[in-house]
Amino acid sequence: MRLLTVLFLALAMLSSCVSDKDPFGKMNDFDQGPMLENLANNLILPSYLNLRDKTKSLREAVSDYRLAPTIESLMASREALKSARLAWQECSPYQFGPSESNGLAGILNIYPVDTLKINRNIESSEYNLTTLANADARGFQSLGYLLYRPGLSDQELISSALQSDRLYADEVALLMEEVSSAVYDQWSSQGGNYLGTFTSEDSYGVNVGSSVGKLINAMNLDFERNTRDGKIGIPVGIRSLGEPIPHACEAYYAGYSAELFSASIATYYTLYKGADDVGLDDYLQAIEATTTQNEDLSVRIDTQFKALINAGNMLEDPLPEQILNDQVTVQTVFAEMQRLAVLFKTDMASSLGVVITYQDNDGD
Repeated sequence: MRLLTVLFLALAMLSSCVSDKDPFGKMNDFDQGPMLENLANNLILPSYLNLRDKTKSLREAVSDYRLAPTIESLMASREALKSARLAWQECSPYQFGPSESNGLAGILNIYPVDTLKINRNIESSEYNLTTLANADARGFQSLGYLLYRPGLSDQELISSALQSDRLYADEVALLMEEVSSAVYDQWSSQGGNYLGTFTSEDSYGVNVGSSVGKLINAMNLDFERNTRDGKIGIPVGIRSLGEPIPHACEAYYAGYSAELFSASIATYYTLYKGADDVGLDDYLQAIEATTTQNEDLSVRIDTQFKALINAGNMLEDPLPEQILNDQVTVQTVFAEMQRLAVLFKTDMASSLGVVITYQDNDGD
Protein backbone atom coordinates (compact mmCIF):
# COMPACT_ATOMS: atom_id res chain seq x y z
CA MET A 1 0.00 0.00 0.00
CA ARG A 2 2.87 2.36 0.91
CA LEU A 3 4.50 1.58 -2.47
CA LEU A 4 1.31 2.52 -4.35
CA THR A 5 1.07 5.78 -2.40
CA VAL A 6 4.68 6.67 -3.27
CA LEU A 7 4.08 5.89 -6.95
CA PHE A 8 0.92 8.00 -6.97
CA LEU A 9 2.72 10.98 -5.45
CA ALA A 10 5.60 10.62 -7.90
CA LEU A 11 3.21 10.61 -10.86
CA ALA A 12 1.38 13.61 -9.50
CA MET A 13 4.64 15.54 -9.15
CA LEU A 14 5.68 14.57 -12.70
CA SER A 15 2.32 15.70 -14.04
CA SER A 16 2.71 19.01 -12.24
CA CYS A 17 6.16 19.54 -13.74
CA VAL A 18 4.90 18.81 -17.25
CA SER A 19 2.02 21.27 -16.93
CA ASP A 20 4.36 23.95 -15.58
CA LYS A 21 7.23 23.55 -18.03
CA ASP A 22 5.95 21.80 -21.14
CA PRO A 23 5.22 24.39 -23.84
CA PHE A 24 2.57 22.09 -25.32
CA GLY A 25 0.62 22.38 -22.10
CA LYS A 26 0.63 26.17 -22.43
CA MET A 27 -0.16 25.87 -26.13
CA ASN A 28 -3.29 23.90 -25.38
CA ASP A 29 -4.40 26.56 -22.88
CA PHE A 30 -4.51 29.23 -25.60
CA ASP A 31 -8.03 29.94 -26.86
CA GLN A 32 -7.67 29.76 -30.64
CA GLY A 33 -11.26 30.91 -31.20
CA PRO A 34 -10.77 34.71 -31.08
CA MET A 35 -7.67 34.47 -33.28
CA LEU A 36 -9.33 32.31 -35.92
CA GLU A 37 -12.46 34.49 -35.87
CA ASN A 38 -10.36 37.62 -36.32
CA LEU A 39 -8.22 36.20 -39.12
CA ALA A 40 -11.19 34.72 -40.98
CA ASN A 41 -13.65 37.62 -40.65
CA ASN A 42 -11.29 40.59 -40.76
CA LEU A 43 -8.46 39.42 -43.01
CA ILE A 44 -9.12 36.32 -45.09
CA LEU A 45 -12.74 36.76 -46.17
CA PRO A 46 -12.41 40.50 -46.97
CA SER A 47 -9.27 39.73 -48.98
CA TYR A 48 -11.06 37.14 -51.10
CA LEU A 49 -14.02 39.49 -51.53
CA ASN A 50 -11.65 42.20 -52.75
CA LEU A 51 -9.97 39.76 -55.13
CA ARG A 52 -13.35 38.72 -56.50
CA ASP A 53 -14.32 42.34 -57.10
CA LYS A 54 -10.96 43.31 -58.59
CA THR A 55 -10.84 40.35 -60.99
CA LYS A 56 -14.40 41.19 -62.02
CA SER A 57 -13.32 44.77 -62.79
CA LEU A 58 -10.30 43.39 -64.63
CA ARG A 59 -12.45 41.13 -66.79
CA GLU A 60 -14.79 44.02 -67.59
CA ALA A 61 -11.89 46.30 -68.51
CA VAL A 62 -10.24 43.68 -70.72
CA SER A 63 -13.58 42.92 -72.38
CA ASP A 64 -14.08 46.62 -73.12
CA TYR A 65 -10.56 46.72 -74.55
CA ARG A 66 -11.34 43.78 -76.83
CA LEU A 67 -14.59 45.26 -78.09
CA ALA A 68 -13.32 48.84 -78.40
CA PRO A 69 -9.49 48.94 -78.54
CA THR A 70 -8.41 52.50 -77.75
CA ILE A 71 -5.55 54.02 -75.80
CA GLU A 72 -8.05 54.78 -73.04
CA SER A 73 -9.37 51.20 -72.80
CA LEU A 74 -5.80 49.85 -72.91
CA MET A 75 -4.80 52.10 -70.00
CA ALA A 76 -7.93 51.12 -68.08
CA SER A 77 -7.04 47.44 -68.55
CA ARG A 78 -3.54 48.02 -67.27
CA GLU A 79 -4.83 49.87 -64.21
CA ALA A 80 -7.33 47.08 -63.50
CA LEU A 81 -4.56 44.51 -63.86
CA LYS A 82 -2.41 46.28 -61.29
CA SER A 83 -5.32 46.60 -58.86
CA ALA A 84 -6.10 42.89 -59.17
CA ARG A 85 -2.45 41.98 -58.68
CA LEU A 86 -2.30 44.02 -55.50
CA ALA A 87 -5.50 42.33 -54.30
CA TRP A 88 -3.87 38.95 -54.92
CA GLN A 89 -0.97 39.80 -52.59
CA GLU A 90 -3.48 39.93 -49.74
CA CYS A 91 -4.75 36.41 -50.54
CA SER A 92 -1.50 34.65 -51.37
CA PRO A 93 -0.71 33.34 -47.83
CA TYR A 94 -4.13 31.66 -47.54
CA GLN A 95 -3.83 28.92 -50.15
CA PHE A 96 -5.72 26.20 -48.29
CA GLY A 97 -9.34 25.10 -48.28
CA PRO A 98 -11.32 26.47 -51.27
CA SER A 99 -8.34 28.27 -52.80
CA GLU A 100 -6.31 25.06 -52.78
CA SER A 101 -9.12 22.86 -54.10
CA ASN A 102 -9.81 25.35 -56.92
CA GLY A 103 -6.13 25.73 -57.81
CA LEU A 104 -6.41 29.49 -57.42
CA ALA A 105 -2.69 30.29 -57.27
CA GLY A 106 -1.98 28.14 -60.32
CA ILE A 107 -4.63 29.91 -62.36
CA LEU A 108 -3.79 33.45 -61.26
CA ASN A 109 -0.09 33.80 -60.64
CA ILE A 110 2.35 31.34 -62.19
CA TYR A 111 5.48 33.05 -63.48
CA PRO A 112 7.65 33.49 -65.44
CA VAL A 113 5.16 33.29 -68.28
CA ASP A 114 5.76 31.15 -71.38
CA THR A 115 5.35 33.67 -74.18
CA LEU A 116 6.01 31.08 -76.88
CA LYS A 117 3.13 28.98 -75.59
CA ILE A 118 0.83 32.01 -75.47
CA ASN A 119 1.66 32.88 -79.06
CA ARG A 120 1.14 29.27 -80.18
CA ASN A 121 -2.23 29.20 -78.44
CA ILE A 122 -3.26 32.42 -80.13
CA GLU A 123 -2.12 31.28 -83.55
CA SER A 124 -3.79 27.87 -83.33
CA SER A 125 -6.98 29.04 -81.56
CA GLU A 126 -7.02 25.57 -80.00
CA TYR A 127 -6.32 25.62 -76.28
CA ASN A 128 -7.88 24.88 -72.91
CA LEU A 129 -6.82 27.42 -70.32
CA THR A 130 -8.02 25.22 -67.45
CA THR A 131 -5.39 22.52 -68.07
CA LEU A 132 -2.14 22.27 -66.15
CA ALA A 133 -0.29 22.43 -69.47
CA ASN A 134 -1.36 26.07 -69.78
CA ALA A 135 -0.49 27.08 -66.20
CA ASP A 136 2.29 29.35 -67.49
CA ALA A 137 0.14 30.74 -70.32
CA ARG A 138 -2.66 32.30 -68.26
CA GLY A 139 -3.15 34.51 -65.22
CA PHE A 140 -1.73 37.91 -64.33
CA GLN A 141 1.57 37.32 -66.09
CA SER A 142 -0.09 36.45 -69.39
CA LEU A 143 -2.21 39.58 -69.23
CA GLY A 144 0.92 41.56 -68.43
CA TYR A 145 2.60 40.24 -71.55
CA LEU A 146 -0.42 40.89 -73.77
CA LEU A 147 -1.16 44.38 -72.41
CA TYR A 148 2.47 45.54 -72.49
CA ARG A 149 3.75 43.58 -75.51
CA PRO A 150 7.51 44.34 -75.55
CA GLY A 151 8.68 46.06 -78.70
CA LEU A 152 5.26 47.47 -79.58
CA SER A 153 3.95 50.96 -79.01
CA ASP A 154 0.57 51.55 -77.40
CA GLN A 155 -0.76 52.60 -80.79
CA GLU A 156 0.42 49.32 -82.32
CA LEU A 157 -1.21 47.36 -79.47
CA ILE A 158 -4.66 48.67 -80.35
CA SER A 159 -4.29 47.88 -84.07
CA SER A 160 -6.62 45.39 -85.72
CA ALA A 161 -3.66 43.07 -86.29
CA LEU A 162 -3.69 42.13 -82.59
CA GLN A 163 -7.38 41.31 -82.33
CA SER A 164 -6.55 37.68 -81.50
CA ASP A 165 -4.36 38.87 -78.62
CA ARG A 166 -7.29 40.74 -77.14
CA LEU A 167 -9.60 37.75 -77.47
CA TYR A 168 -7.08 35.55 -75.66
CA ALA A 169 -6.65 38.16 -72.92
CA ASP A 170 -10.44 38.31 -72.52
CA GLU A 171 -10.65 34.54 -72.02
CA VAL A 172 -7.78 34.59 -69.52
CA ALA A 173 -9.47 37.36 -67.51
CA LEU A 174 -12.79 35.52 -67.57
CA LEU A 175 -11.24 32.36 -66.11
CA MET A 176 -9.54 34.40 -63.38
CA GLU A 177 -12.81 36.06 -62.42
CA GLU A 178 -14.70 32.76 -62.36
CA VAL A 179 -12.21 31.00 -60.09
CA SER A 180 -11.77 33.99 -57.76
CA SER A 181 -15.55 34.25 -57.42
CA ALA A 182 -15.85 30.52 -56.73
CA VAL A 183 -13.26 30.70 -53.94
CA TYR A 184 -14.98 33.63 -52.27
CA ASP A 185 -18.40 31.96 -52.53
CA GLN A 186 -17.05 28.80 -50.90
CA TRP A 187 -15.53 30.81 -48.04
CA SER A 188 -18.64 32.94 -47.53
CA SER A 189 -21.19 32.04 -44.87
CA GLN A 190 -23.87 32.59 -47.53
CA GLY A 191 -22.17 30.07 -49.79
CA GLY A 192 -20.11 27.01 -48.91
CA ASN A 193 -19.36 28.46 -45.45
CA TYR A 194 -15.74 27.34 -45.23
CA LEU A 195 -15.59 30.31 -42.86
CA GLY A 196 -17.66 28.27 -40.40
CA THR A 197 -15.41 25.24 -40.87
CA PHE A 198 -12.24 27.28 -40.33
CA THR A 199 -13.53 28.85 -37.08
CA SER A 200 -15.31 25.78 -35.73
CA GLU A 201 -14.19 24.27 -32.44
CA ASP A 202 -13.85 20.99 -34.33
CA SER A 203 -10.97 22.63 -36.22
CA TYR A 204 -9.08 23.77 -33.11
CA GLY A 205 -5.71 22.25 -32.28
CA VAL A 206 -2.45 22.00 -34.18
CA ASN A 207 -2.69 18.69 -36.00
CA VAL A 208 -2.49 18.38 -39.78
CA GLY A 209 -6.23 18.89 -40.29
CA SER A 210 -6.62 21.77 -37.84
CA SER A 211 -7.11 25.36 -38.95
CA VAL A 212 -3.86 26.47 -37.32
CA GLY A 213 -2.04 23.54 -38.91
CA LYS A 214 -3.36 24.45 -42.37
CA LEU A 215 -2.66 28.16 -41.89
CA ILE A 216 0.92 27.71 -40.70
CA ASN A 217 1.73 25.27 -43.51
CA ALA A 218 0.14 27.47 -46.17
CA MET A 219 1.85 30.66 -45.04
CA ASN A 220 5.24 28.94 -44.78
CA LEU A 221 4.90 27.35 -48.20
CA ASP A 222 3.82 30.59 -49.85
CA PHE A 223 6.48 32.65 -48.09
CA GLU A 224 9.31 30.28 -49.02
CA ARG A 225 8.42 29.36 -52.58
CA ASN A 226 6.36 32.21 -53.94
CA THR A 227 7.63 35.21 -51.99
CA ARG A 228 11.22 34.52 -50.97
CA ASP A 229 12.18 32.47 -54.02
CA GLY A 230 9.62 33.55 -56.62
CA LYS A 231 9.78 37.31 -56.09
CA ILE A 232 13.44 37.66 -55.12
CA GLY A 233 15.60 34.51 -54.93
CA ILE A 234 15.15 33.14 -58.44
CA PRO A 235 15.31 36.50 -60.27
CA VAL A 236 18.46 37.60 -58.39
CA GLY A 237 20.19 34.28 -59.05
CA ILE A 238 20.17 32.59 -55.63
CA ARG A 239 18.87 29.37 -57.19
CA SER A 240 21.09 29.57 -60.31
CA LEU A 241 24.60 29.79 -58.85
CA GLY A 242 24.55 33.57 -58.75
CA GLU A 243 23.43 34.04 -62.34
CA PRO A 244 20.50 36.52 -62.37
CA ILE A 245 17.29 35.69 -64.21
CA PRO A 246 15.63 39.13 -64.40
CA HIS A 247 12.79 38.00 -66.67
CA ALA A 248 11.62 35.70 -63.84
CA CYS A 249 10.42 38.73 -61.86
CA GLU A 250 6.75 39.01 -61.05
CA ALA A 251 5.12 41.69 -63.23
CA TYR A 252 8.18 41.66 -65.49
CA TYR A 253 6.42 43.37 -68.40
CA ALA A 254 4.38 45.81 -66.31
CA GLY A 255 7.39 47.00 -64.31
CA TYR A 256 6.10 47.17 -60.73
CA SER A 257 7.64 44.04 -59.20
CA ALA A 258 9.04 45.87 -56.15
CA GLU A 259 5.66 47.40 -55.40
CA LEU A 260 4.02 43.98 -55.38
CA PHE A 261 6.79 42.68 -53.13
CA SER A 262 6.17 45.43 -50.56
CA ALA A 263 2.44 44.70 -50.62
CA SER A 264 3.13 41.01 -50.04
CA ILE A 265 5.35 41.60 -47.01
CA ALA A 266 2.79 44.02 -45.57
CA THR A 267 0.17 41.25 -45.88
CA TYR A 268 2.37 38.82 -43.97
CA TYR A 269 3.01 41.34 -41.23
CA THR A 270 -0.72 42.05 -40.92
CA LEU A 271 -1.41 38.31 -40.69
CA TYR A 272 1.24 37.88 -38.02
CA LYS A 273 -0.08 40.79 -35.96
CA GLY A 274 -3.74 39.95 -36.60
CA ALA A 275 -4.11 43.56 -37.79
CA ASP A 276 -5.26 45.35 -34.61
CA ASP A 277 -6.68 42.24 -32.95
CA VAL A 278 -5.59 38.73 -31.94
CA GLY A 279 -2.86 37.32 -34.17
CA LEU A 280 -0.05 34.81 -34.23
CA ASP A 281 2.08 37.15 -32.14
CA ASP A 282 -0.47 36.91 -29.33
CA TYR A 283 -0.45 33.12 -29.63
CA LEU A 284 3.34 33.02 -29.23
CA GLN A 285 3.22 35.42 -26.29
CA ALA A 286 0.53 33.35 -24.57
CA ILE A 287 2.62 30.18 -24.70
CA GLU A 288 5.83 32.09 -23.82
CA ALA A 289 7.56 30.84 -26.97
CA THR A 290 11.29 31.46 -27.22
CA THR A 291 13.98 31.08 -29.87
CA THR A 292 16.82 28.59 -29.58
CA GLN A 293 18.80 31.49 -28.06
CA ASN A 294 16.05 31.88 -25.43
CA GLU A 295 14.79 35.18 -26.87
CA ASP A 296 11.11 36.11 -26.84
CA LEU A 297 10.03 34.62 -30.17
CA SER A 298 7.15 37.03 -30.77
CA VAL A 299 9.50 40.00 -30.37
CA ARG A 300 12.23 38.36 -32.46
CA ILE A 301 9.85 37.78 -35.37
CA ASP A 302 8.52 41.33 -35.12
CA THR A 303 12.07 42.69 -35.18
CA GLN A 304 12.91 40.59 -38.23
CA PHE A 305 9.79 41.79 -40.03
CA LYS A 306 10.92 45.37 -39.53
CA ALA A 307 14.42 44.52 -40.77
CA LEU A 308 12.91 42.95 -43.89
CA ILE A 309 10.59 45.91 -44.50
CA ASN A 310 13.55 48.30 -44.21
CA ALA A 311 15.58 46.20 -46.66
CA GLY A 312 12.62 45.97 -49.01
CA ASN A 313 12.36 49.75 -49.07
CA MET A 314 15.69 49.70 -50.91
CA LEU A 315 14.15 47.88 -53.87
CA GLU A 316 13.30 49.94 -56.91
CA ASP A 317 11.15 49.48 -59.98
CA PRO A 318 11.74 48.25 -62.54
CA LEU A 319 13.25 45.51 -60.37
CA PRO A 320 14.89 43.61 -63.28
CA GLU A 321 17.09 46.64 -63.91
CA GLN A 322 18.08 46.87 -60.25
CA ILE A 323 18.96 43.17 -60.26
CA LEU A 324 21.35 43.76 -63.16
CA ASN A 325 22.81 47.01 -61.77
CA ASP A 326 22.71 46.47 -57.99
CA GLN A 327 22.57 42.75 -57.30
CA VAL A 328 23.95 43.10 -53.76
CA THR A 329 20.99 45.17 -52.52
CA VAL A 330 18.51 42.61 -53.82
CA GLN A 331 20.55 39.77 -52.32
CA THR A 332 20.37 41.58 -48.97
CA VAL A 333 16.58 41.49 -49.16
CA PHE A 334 16.74 37.75 -49.78
CA ALA A 335 19.00 37.29 -46.75
CA GLU A 336 16.49 39.09 -44.52
CA MET A 337 13.70 36.93 -45.95
CA GLN A 338 15.72 33.82 -45.24
CA ARG A 339 16.09 34.80 -41.60
CA LEU A 340 12.35 35.31 -41.32
CA ALA A 341 11.64 32.02 -43.09
CA VAL A 342 13.71 30.15 -40.48
CA LEU A 343 11.85 31.87 -37.65
CA PHE A 344 8.53 30.93 -39.27
CA LYS A 345 9.30 27.37 -40.24
CA THR A 346 11.55 26.25 -37.39
CA ASP A 347 10.94 28.37 -34.30
CA MET A 348 7.27 29.30 -34.69
CA ALA A 349 6.05 25.99 -36.11
CA SER A 350 7.84 23.93 -33.46
CA SER A 351 6.71 26.25 -30.65
CA LEU A 352 3.10 25.86 -31.75
CA GLY A 353 3.49 22.12 -32.26
CA VAL A 354 2.62 22.33 -35.97
CA VAL A 355 4.18 19.73 -38.26
CA ILE A 356 5.34 21.14 -41.61
CA THR A 357 3.92 18.68 -44.13
CA TYR A 358 5.15 20.01 -47.48
CA GLN A 359 8.52 19.06 -48.94
CA ASP A 360 11.27 21.62 -49.34
CA ASN A 361 14.66 20.53 -50.60
CA ASP A 362 16.70 23.72 -50.53
CA GLY A 363 18.43 22.90 -47.25
CA ASP A 364 16.72 25.47 -45.01
